[in-house]
Amino acid sequence: MELTPRTGPESEGGDAASAAPRKKRRMSLPALAVLVAVIAVGSFVVVQALGSATTFYRNADEAVAQRESLGVKRFRLQGTVVPGTIVQTGDGVTFEIAYNGVPITIQHVGDPPEMFKENQAVLLEGHFVAEGSTTYDSDLMIVKHSEVYKAEESDRLNQAEMNGNVPVTTVRNGS
Repeated sequence: MELTPRTGPESEGGDAASAAPRKKRRMSLPALAVLVAVIAVGSFVVVQALGSATTFYRNADEAVAQRESLGVKRFRLQGTVVPGTIVQTGDGVTFEIAYNGVPITIQHVGDPPEMFKENQAVLLEGHFVAEGSTTYDSDLMIVKHSEVYKAEESDRLNQAEMNGNVPVTTVRNGS
């Protein structure tokens, strides 16, 4: 009596020659086309989301040093407004910013924030006008708020906090 376990096609009741080869399943052409389209659309959405989320941030001196590699790509730029350079234009304002003594001319479209002034730190979003240029087109400006206001106007802020609280009233149905 043979007690050796059998492996392979012979163990299933047949011999190796009678075992039928398995057919490979192929994906239909329409299903394959839909899969490729879904992957392409998904990839496009991911690239667009990552591209807008990774707007680069540079100080003015870094941006000037890297202007060739930055080209006309959108990035954020930081610097301090140079005194005597602010000029109102028909569609915004032009001025210069500097960081570590390196200036950049800014052409900002839109109204600047109320706290925009000389010697004020600003964060801008935009791009260089052209390859190799040091003129920057901006359409978003963020101005750093000063802590001086809190110190100088502490009484006013305290009054606003006390008088700005609105009492909560409860309204009952039927009463």
